[in-house]
Amino acid sequence: MTFKRIDHEHHPYLIPIQKWYEDAFPVTERRQFTALRQLLRQPDMYLCGIESDEQLVGFFIYWHWKEFLFIEHFAIDPDQRGNRLGQRALRHLQQLNSPCFILEVELPTDDLSRRRIQFYEREGFSVNPFPYAQPPYQRGNPPIPMHLMSSPAVLSQQDFTEYSRLIHERVYERFYV
Repeated sequence: MTFKRIDHEHHPYLIPIQKWYEDAFPVTERRQFTALRQLLRQPDMYLCGIESDEQLVGFFIYWHWKEFLFIEHFAIDPDQRGNRLGQRALRHLQQLNSPCFILEVELPTDDLSRRRIQFYEREGFSVNPFPYAQPPYQRGNPPIPMHLMSSPAVLSQQDFTEYSRLIHERVYERFYV
């Protein structure tokens, strides 16, 4: 399994990734794809195609800083699900040099959201017990109640507060127009 960083707006992987991105995430939980394309040259943002046997099977969008790595979006091609590709991709990502890995996950309100949390728990992530809301992608929209999950362990209240602040500043508010 390999990750191929996409760093220009005309990369051929962007066509299937856009479909998976828009199908996998509600409009309130993602950027407009044109806005995402504009971020490709940000040095701390990585949009990576996930390749298995030289075939594109999914993607990650993550932000990498010295304090932690924040996974913004992660999806596997729906036609490839059930082959443990998501598990392999997440384990491969966790081999990157970072003291902590953090991601947002929906509250466990239905079977799908509960299964998603269980997937991340099996991969070493823990639900942090502190209130969190995903900031809106567009200024003026309401925040969305979610959980932050982290690996290797549950964050302290102090770390949680600081990491939440950094996510808000570096991933969301920095790009409001």
